[in-house]
Amino acid sequence: MKYIISTGWWCCGQLKDSRAKLLGDDALREKDFFNHWYKSVKAFSKPEKILVVDSNSPVKPDLMKNDERLEFISLNENAGHASNHTGKYCGYTRAIFTGMGYAISCNVDYWVYLEQDALLYGDNIVEEAVKRMKGDFLFGSGIGTPQVLQQSFIIMKTSFIPTFLKNYSNIKYTDNQVSPELKFALSCLPYFKITSNIFLTTIKIKAVDKYIKKVSAITMEHFMNKHTFQFGYGRCRPINFDDRFFYFQHGTKDELKMYAEKCNRTNKNS
Repeated sequence: MKYIISTGWWCCGQLKDSRAKLLGDDALREKDFFNHWYKSVKAFSKPEKILVVDSNSPVKPDLMKNDERLEFISLNENAGHASNHTGKYCGYTRAIFTGMGYAISCNVDYWVYLEQDALLYGDNIVEEAVKRMKGDFLFGSGIGTPQVLQQSFIIMKTSFIPTFLKNYSNIKYTDNQVSPELKFALSCLPYFKITSNIFLTTIKIKAVDKYIKKVSAITMEHFMNKHTFQFGYGRCRPINFDDRFFYFQHGTKDELKMYAEKCNRTNKNS
């Protein structure tokens, strides 16, 4: 199997971060955290290419020039966070679209996304996840989070990407009206035109019967649970650092330290 890994990039350096809420240790938002992200990808996966999609950041990461797999592309603007962005799509979604198109152009079997503040653990973690796939895509479980799924680690067959992109672009709402997480889930549903219209109608009409809303939400959750990683954690806590496979984002200072110690032990034993 062949795959590429893509990620987004934003770093404001000494400028003030405009987001209302910042999660995890401040080190996640510094330029040098890219080195930890890259080491994680290099140690535990084998992509054909590694694509970094920059949202016109004032501070760029230092790329490893001896790794010919690394590619860097800058967009023309910083679209902003999903809660406050320009245009129809936020910076996250634009980075996703760019990575998907790149994967198709590379003629690989899978597109893999790993958020810039997320870290992997486990030899051949992507290959292991693909072995357990029951469909065209895998997301992080939304259980324990405010959303129906998590997007810091995603695997999708490139053959499904054209369908996904068509469905996503047909959702008329902007990313700050309907979250990218919900748009992702809707775009993956069978019979998209019917199911998305029903679900978006129920969440947008305040007077709609609570029973219909509940059934829609349960149906969505049941479907997505069939297409989630069989290991944690993303934003969910606590993290069991003894797991054979895991990933996480928004790491605290203590969590990043525990991760580094585990990787050091692994290197010594290998």
